Amino acid sequence: MANRKAALLSVSDRTGLADFAKVLQGAGFTLLATSGTTKFLSEQGIETLPIENYTGQKEILDGRVKTLHPKIHAGLLAKRDNPEHLQELETEEILPIDVAVVNLYPFVQNLSSQNVKNPTKMTELIDIGGPTMIRAAAKNFKFVLPVIDPADYAPVGEFLSGKKTYSKGEELDFRRKLSVKVFTKIAHYNLEIAKYLSHVSFSGTGAEIISVVDDADDFQMGETAGSVLTRVQTLRYGENPHQKAALYRDLSANEKSWEQLNGKDLSYNNLLDFDAALSLIRTLSGQKPSVAIIKHLNPCGAACGETLLDALTRAKRSDPRSHFGGVLAFSEIVTADVAQAIKEDFAEIVLAPDFAPEAIALFAANKNLRVIKVPALGTAKSGHYSTRVVEGGVLIQANDLKLSDVSEATQSSKRKPTATELEDLTFAWKVCAHAKSNAIVIVEGGTVLGVGAGQMSRIDSVELALSKAATHGHNVTGSVCASDAFFPFPDSVETLGKAGVTAIITPSGAKRDGDAVAAADGKNMALLFACDRHFRH
Repeated sequence: MANRKAALLSVSDRTGLADFAKVLQGAGFTLLATSGTTKFLSEQGIETLPIENYTGQKEILDGRVKTLHPKIHAGLLAKRDNPEHLQELETEEILPIDVAVVNLYPFVQNLSSQNVKNPTKMTELIDIGGPTMIRAAAKNFKFVLPVIDPADYAPVGEFLSGKKTYSKGEELDFRRKLSVKVFTKIAHYNLEIAKYLSHVSFSGTGAEIISVVDDADDFQMGETAGSVLTRVQTLRYGENPHQKAALYRDLSANEKSWEQLNGKDLSYNNLLDFDAALSLIRTLSGQKPSVAIIKHLNPCGAACGETLLDALTRAKRSDPRSHFGGVLAFSEIVTADVAQAIKEDFAEIVLAPDFAPEAIALFAANKNLRVIKVPALGTAKSGHYSTRVVEGGVLIQANDLKLSDVSEATQSSKRKPTATELEDLTFAWKVCAHAKSNAIVIVEGGTVLGVGAGQMSRIDSVELALSKAATHGHNVTGSVCASDAFFPFPDSVETLGKAGVTAIITPSGAKRDGDAVAAADGKNMALLFACDRHFRH
């Protein structure tokens, strides 16, 4: 037994398995396999040693118990540099298992299937033997290669067949990375089970029901919550040079939904602004060509136009001073004329659903400009929830993805908005939802004229928005305004009306809503009360 070596195979995902099994056989391994894997490999003409033949214990309890046996786990856990361990293997006729090729029952995959509504079926998909085997292999990674991902078959096969050689340190690091992948996978697997079971409830008769009816829900806000993160990129630093930072991906999320086509690596602040710009342009896309410009997580320019170039020109005009060094987001494919207009000023990032080849060629001359393609621009932000760390815990909330339509707002003033005002109110309302509270956005002709954001009082934001509009030569007479939350006093409405703003959309809820309506009527303004609010702290 001591001179023989074994590889353990127990997989539900058989992608690439037959070819890898042949590599293992060629490297001199005896293939120990569970019944399903044995049947599959036999059909491919590959000889295996069924585990029940090796252990002398047949599968029992409908397959619930098949690999939980000392001959399996001793083979995985024995230290190859411990003579006593090796002697025990020899005495007990136990094969040392040097490779464990295992993947888990598809519990996580079934969270997006109809099975999610049936806790009995989901419970049967909770793997016991699989995690136990790969956990043992991963613990003993210095001697055992834990292989849980078909993507690792090729590099492991090259190593075992001698096609790729490592120094001792390189080999240990190779093995360590496989071990980390195992423990990451198990952590994610266990967490998803706990999150799912946190949403299972029982009727009075004990009949099982599940309390979550939305199949797409990620079960984030039950008794157990959280995510397992894997590092995508180490960043030079965070918001400031003295802060360490890295970009991580939630193991539950799909692969990266965007592709960088040009420019330097994204920094921590770049990624924040990119995300804010993407969220805003997704809200604006769908009708007229639209452009949004983000600086420090706030829109400093936004516009729609008959063409994308027209929209870009208008968006830059919103705040000619602040758009310098901003993140430019486009709702449609960026063509050469638009790319040329972008090059006329300094931009940090350009993002769009696609870019014409001529545009890419123009951007290539600027090695610093980050050009990002987001094909699924119309898709809502991935994930249903966002988290923020606070002293003593973590806040979790549903992402703010539901913005009401202006047509749903309540007509509160005597004067109704005109069709043109309604169009501008719609645009202002969309932009306002993406500005920091307290947020005020003034729009005319599909172009943002002024933004007041992040101020300590709403009247401050009103005065800031009007001041910025005046600074850049915008005439706000006939413009409209959106506010992300209610006016606590009528002074904001009075100030806007005095400046020439003719229509406002705002959530209701203040004790002085009636005073705000009276102020609007006094200025012959249209005032709509939206059915939702959009604070952004």
